[in-house]
Amino acid sequence: MKKIGILEIIVILAIIITSASIAYKFYSGSESKYEFSGDQMYKCAWICEKILNKKFPLNATIIGRWTATKKPFKGEVEIYNARGGTLYAIYNNTPITIGGEMAYEEDIAASKILLKPVGKSMIVYNVKPIEGRTLNNVYVNLTNDITHSLGLEKYKNLKILDVEVSGDVGVDSTTFSPVQRQMILNKFDAEIKKGMNIYFVEKGFIISGTTNLNTLKNLNNYVNSSEVLTSKLKVYIVLNNTLNQIPKEIKDNYAIITLN
Repeated sequence: MKKIGILEIIVILAIIITSASIAYKFYSGSESKYEFSGDQMYKCAWICEKILNKKFPLNATIIGRWTATKKPFKGEVEIYNARGGTLYAIYNNTPITIGGEMAYEEDIAASKILLKPVGKSMIVYNVKPIEGRTLNNVYVNLTNDITHSLGLEKYKNLKILDVEVSGDVGVDSTTFSPVQRQMILNKFDAEIKKGMNIYFVEKGFIISGTTNLNTLKNLNNYVNSSEVLTSKLKVYIVLNNTLNQIPKEIKDNYAIITLN
């Protein structure tokens, strides 16, 4: 059997120590489990994916620099996607990309990231198709359903932070010209990046994917509709309450998702 020389032993030890160091750096927490340095982008993106996959909105404070101008950057963003070592976010209603300290392809090279998930828990429930004349009718019906049918008006301790709606909405309207279509797409570009789709068809359009409830109300200001019909909808109600603070009646009848 060939004996291992001192050089081989040193190389093996170096590999083991380096691997352990990398693993520790990836899995160990910083002062906060949501605080990351610019050389922890893969871990940061992994945590972002876990939060976003649960449908929780995700904000963040980013400190770093613009890669194009090298000027310092410090701002609040809304993260809507994360892949590899890159975060995809909305800043001042404009999509931007965020990389680590050495980034050059992304818009921002971050030296520090502080994630700020919105909410502590979420109620998920299904709503039957809604019919109305305007998108505002859908907004009002859903708001009433959340307040009364779900029974949330009885529980004053529950604080709703955000409501997301997943499904399809058909809107009968006029046939939009190319300029009118682009105007709407430009206006709601941030929402489209976050998961809402708008498909223009003859005499109307279809909304699909995940949409913020307030976006339906805002979109109503840009279209004149004659009739609106939704598919079955899945509603995500984000709460600033822990699981223990949610009444048993709600936990027994609806799906609850927690942040942790």
